Amino acid sequence: MKKERFSSKVFYLMVVLLIILYGGLSSVRGEEYPTKPITILLGYAAGGTADTMARVLAKPLGDLLGQPVMIVNKPGGGGGVAAMTLKNSKPDGYTLGITTAITFTFNPHAGKTEYSLDDFKYIAAVGEFQEAFVSIPEKPWKNFKELVEYCKKHPGLTWASMAPIDKVIMQYIGKKEGVEWNPVPTKGGAEVMTAVLGKHVDFGFSGGIHYSYVKAGKMIVLAGCGERRLMDFPEIPTLKELGYDVAVINVNMVAAPKGIPDFNVRKLVDTFSKAVKDPNYVDLLKNKLHFPPIFLGSEQLEKTLREQSEAYRKMVQFIEK
Repeated sequence: MKKERFSSKVFYLMVVLLIILYGGLSSVRGEEYPTKPITILLGYAAGGTADTMARVLAKPLGDLLGQPVMIVNKPGGGGGVAAMTLKNSKPDGYTLGITTAITFTFNPHAGKTEYSLDDFKYIAAVGEFQEAFVSIPEKPWKNFKELVEYCKKHPGLTWASMAPIDKVIMQYIGKKEGVEWNPVPTKGGAEVMTAVLGKHVDFGFSGGIHYSYVKAGKMIVLAGCGERRLMDFPEIPTLKELGYDVAVINVNMVAAPKGIPDFNVRKLVDTFSKAVKDPNYVDLLKNKLHFPPIFLGSEQLEKTLREQSEAYRKMVQFIEK
């Protein structure tokens, strides 16, 4: 009888040990991320600059992770459609999103969105757009300061607009300077270039595709919109340097649904930091798109986004006074 009791205790002890051991192994296996393909939701249509960047980056990213990386286009709402799809996705690291920072920092302040900055985990910034205001050399202004002075005497100038952000910037500057100018909506950068070059508008807001036109002498840059001067036109001052409290830090960035495991975040940050150094991706950014090949990790990116979000909030508040 005693021998049977002893055998039973040994048996149950072995079962408990096996459960603990299996649990530990499962935990380790849980950190074997990723074990299946990853889907990246892109906030813009196929064929554009953001799409090209994402697809070129997906190749080295997939090679480093050991799993295919699929790009799924979810255009609409200035990245808002992709953001909402991402928000409602399972936070397991197998659905990510790539869009511009203004999707998260600006859009919630500019209108009603069903998401906020707090609904996501931010992974990395993998590029920076080179926004600027541009015009043609034949116009009577050669820089942004001259444009403002001209508009004070000739109100009602028009600019080719491609996003809500440029409308808010121009409303902000217009209110501050006491000038009146009017947006002409376009569907994107290519239409902006056509409108400016065709003299259908007086100037335009460019998301970064103006480089070749400026180099060819067909266009001039009036002012950069970022925190730093434009990579290829360092002689052109930023709006901030001209005295306007405006800086569009519009990075191309990766986000995940809130609640993604910390291990997966660390793995993704490390992998993206290596993928952005891929020669094909660096060549695309520097020599074809003329964007600076930057990288920001999760913590630095989130800090930047929160600072920018607060700046946009104040800008919108100033306009609405």
